[in-house]
Amino acid sequence: MSTVSSTQPNNGVELPPFASVLMQSLRSVGYSAATALADLIDNSLAAKARVIQIAAVKAPLPYVAVIDDGGGMDEQTLVAAMRFGSRDPRDRRHLHDLGRFGLGLKTAALSQCKRLTVVSLANGVESIARWDLDDCDRRGTWWLERPNPSSLPSEPLSMLRQKAHGTAIILEKLDRLDAAGGDNAILSAADHLALAFHRFIGGEFSDPVSISLNGRPLPVVDPFLQDHPRGQVLHDETITIEDHPIKVSPFVLPFPSRLKEADLDRAGGRESLKTSHGFYVYRGGRLVVPGGWFRIVPADDLVRLARIRIDVPVELDHLWKVDIRKAVSEPPQALRPYLRRIVGDVAERSRKVYTHRGTLAPNVEHVPLWRRVEMRDQGAAWRINRDHPTIRAVLENASEKDVVTALKLLEDNLPIQDIHIHTANDQPVAEVSVPDEADLEAMAKQIVEAFPGEPEVLTRILAKLPVTEPFNRNPDAARRIVDRLLQ
Repeated sequence: MSTVSSTQPNNGVELPPFASVLMQSLRSVGYSAATALADLIDNSLAAKARVIQIAAVKAPLPYVAVIDDGGGMDEQTLVAAMRFGSRDPRDRRHLHDLGRFGLGLKTAALSQCKRLTVVSLANGVESIARWDLDDCDRRGTWWLERPNPSSLPSEPLSMLRQKAHGTAIILEKLDRLDAAGGDNAILSAADHLALAFHRFIGGEFSDPVSISLNGRPLPVVDPFLQDHPRGQVLHDETITIEDHPIKVSPFVLPFPSRLKEADLDRAGGRESLKTSHGFYVYRGGRLVVPGGWFRIVPADDLVRLARIRIDVPVELDHLWKVDIRKAVSEPPQALRPYLRRIVGDVAERSRKVYTHRGTLAPNVEHVPLWRRVEMRDQGAAWRINRDHPTIRAVLENASEKDVVTALKLLEDNLPIQDIHIHTANDQPVAEVSVPDEADLEAMAKQIVEAFPGEPEVLTRILAKLPVTEPFNRNPDAARRIVDRLLQ
């Protein structure tokens, strides 16, 4: 019997990655300037900072710095924080701890530059650590520098020292930012950051957080326009997954023509109304997903006013598939049936805002001038309501054949395509003026004259006059007219 020998060892071998190769690979995770800065701000918020300053300097040597007044780190904590993979994503975190993999600070910063320096001030002691990719490449190892303060840009260091505690993150050798447009890429990130952290800036969780870019505070935004009188705030729902609550809050924005320029800016801009409807997923209060429907509902034009806020606890990161950049997330399968039901209601309300821009009292039957008619080919047409009292009055006092011919001509030539293109691009729609009381009274008298000898019919028509188009646009005048006509 022969003996088979093997060269396979019985034990393993430690095989660490090549420092320069892995660092270069991590630079390609997919950060933009905006998402990289957002990840750095996450660290500031996790350190309970209330003032966060972003400085983007072009000359004499370009750099970007994020300076906060958070708790700061001592030397040992700073060195640990500079380690790649410094925290286990399975560790428990407090409510607004926005970290996850222990990679964000390093991967976000080094995605945009080749030198990352962190200066932290705690208990009156200043600690400094630096990753320089060129130096690591030259040494062929994970070499964390401990530079002298004199080698740092003076302004961010001065800004930090004016605080009793805090941290300054300094990005130099901005090779990726230069390729993406230099300081313009940083300045254009302001809108992204304002939206991502709008609930912190607005003081929803505690005192407002001040975030500024080159001395200019980020704008205050609210993608849900919660305080707008024409908006709709629907009932919240809380769904429990793995003993953790997920809060779902639906909103319906006002029709675009009802919004002033200031409202549009606060909601994210006119373009945002076209593209950013759907789910807004927040992780620890920070926006991760700014819109989209997760394939739960078709994104047709009529649902673009629907926005649904979802508050996800950080403990459920594993179910929501949150990536390193914290820019991608997917709802777990267990939550989808609930979201599908909630979407059905809010989407229907959005469609109603588009199809009827007037305001109705609750539970009052509306008498429309136009009716939607479903066609056999699953299309739809709009027909003038022959039961509308004004139309009936015209039919009673003129040749019915001629009137019907005129109505059909109007119906068949309704410029639906032109109206759709106009509203789909959220172009302003002229406000419908409030009808003059004298004009309404003349119209009402025409209706009365059309039903001589039919007091019961006339009484029913007049009772509905304040909710009948166009009288419903001036209901107080309509009620006065009815009182006069019934005397």
